[in-house]
Amino acid sequence: MNVETKVGIFVIIGFFMVAVTAAVFGNLELNSKEGNTVYFRLNDATGIRSGTPIMYKGLKVGEVKDVMMKDNQILTRVNIYREFEIPDNVRFNVKQSGFVGQKFVELEADPNMKSQAPLQNNYEYDGRQSTANLDAVMAKLNDVAAEMTVLLKTFNEVITTDKSKDALQDSISNLKDITDSIKNIVSSNEQNIQDVIINAKNMTDMIEQLITKNEKNLNTSINNIAEISQTLKKFTESVDELLANNHDNIDSSLKNLKEITDKVNSTMDDIEKITNDINEGNGTLGMLINDNKTKNDIKKVVSGVSSFFGDETEDDKDRMSLYTTIGVDYLFDAKSVNTARGYAQASFYTDPKNFYLIGVSNIPVINPNSPEYDIYGNKIKNSELAFSLQYSHIFYNIFGLRFGIFDNTLGLAADIYPLKNKDLAISLEAYDFNAYSNSLDVYTRALIRWHFYKGIFIQAGVEDVIGYTNRMYMVGVGIRFKPSDLGKLANNMEKENTVKKTEQQQYKNDIENEPLYQEYKNTKSNQAKKSKTVKDNKEPETVKQQNTTQKNESNDIKKQDKINESNEFFDSLVY
Repeated sequence: MNVETKVGIFVIIGFFMVAVTAAVFGNLELNSKEGNTVYFRLNDATGIRSGTPIMYKGLKVGEVKDVMMKDNQILTRVNIYREFEIPDNVRFNVKQSGFVGQKFVELEADPNMKSQAPLQNNYEYDGRQSTANLDAVMAKLNDVAAEMTVLLKTFNEVITTDKSKDALQDSISNLKDITDSIKNIVSSNEQNIQDVIINAKNMTDMIEQLITKNEKNLNTSINNIAEISQTLKKFTESVDELLANNHDNIDSSLKNLKEITDKVNSTMDDIEKITNDINEGNGTLGMLINDNKTKNDIKKVVSGVSSFFGDETEDDKDRMSLYTTIGVDYLFDAKSVNTARGYAQASFYTDPKNFYLIGVSNIPVINPNSPEYDIYGNKIKNSELAFSLQYSHIFYNIFGLRFGIFDNTLGLAADIYPLKNKDLAISLEAYDFNAYSNSLDVYTRALIRWHFYKGIFIQAGVEDVIGYTNRMYMVGVGIRFKPSDLGKLANNMEKENTVKKTEQQQYKNDIENEPLYQEYKNTKSNQAKKSKTVKDNKEPETVKQQNTTQKNESNDIKKQDKINESNEFFDSLVY
């Protein structure tokens, strides 16, 4: 074998070794595998070229064949080997083996998207390319490195000045001093610190022993708290259920209460208006009250009545007394039925233990919108008024019995007075023995009344206690007073009106004596004269003659205006 032949064989072997090396280290295959052609739509093709490996879960499953443009998007043609079935919910991500390694495509399953089938041959898929890639990260790192370089350069320029060096040395020295101070404090208080640590340890041990000793009690307390929580929860649920079941009834009751409140407010406004009219002397009643002769006559009458039905004293307990009671009750039940009852009563006390009661009231109806039956089960007649005439005797100043007519029917009652002054009374009444609401054929009512302030009282009770068909609940308010109280009220009103008028007159007199009022009066007079002069100059003589009669007729009004001039000035100052 000659030299040329040897050289040729050596060259062929060398080329073969180079090809094998390129195939192994460059992940190139001499014979491309057959597979399915799949297209991925991408927004960026950086790092992707023909031959780029396709990896899935660490395995090479194909390679990039071509990269092209289509509809302003990157379209990548990929060969997926037939032996692999890749789901169609994968994302197309470009990665790199280390910082200088080869780039490859990683197919990752998208957890937010469910796979429908494997990648199909000649289909286009949205690559759902990840925005994060190594090139972008490297660019960000380069920017950060550049900024760090600038920062270090600036820091170096600042720290190299003599002033900065001195400041830095001072800071280090101060830090050393602080460290030494802390070390000295710790050294000087080492025993105290040890004592604190020992005390903390002892306290921890005591708490642990206490918990261990009372573990059973603690468990019991915790269980009790849990039971209380469950009870409160059940109670809350019961209340919620009750409110839900009676929502309409509650709304109706609140609506009725609002209507009653509005009526009371309206009534109070009317009373205030009437009181103001009476105080100002307007109307017949106002004239009577503000007229001295009439007031004296009324005082004589009231004094006479008071002398007959006088206040009860310790020295005169046999004197007759008269009490007047006026009140209103609101009745309701669990079925959202509600109504009202008003009444007026007069009680004649022959002595502290015996009295007669005369009263009148309206009989409440069960359904005001369709009044067919009253609370006693009777059909409504032409008259809806009920009258009462009763006699009562009080035993031992605690217990009383009443009998007579109760709301047009015979009946009897028992009263209990727990307090010595009888401000609290508990009563049980039984009457209308033909009532149909229960088998006992009797209508019963229980109530409690409390006089809490100067004759004003509140009361609450249950209607038809024994029965159930017409059982209703009642709350009410009223006032109880003596004729002597009217005399005191009249005297107080007279005194208040006299003082008020005296103060107003004195204040007006003081205002009229002020220089400011005199200046105001002169200014108004000059304005009136000036207005009159201008008007006289403009009007013809014939018109002046025609208006002479009207001016004479208005003289009285002008005189009255002059009289009220001080009042007008007073109002101008107020407003």
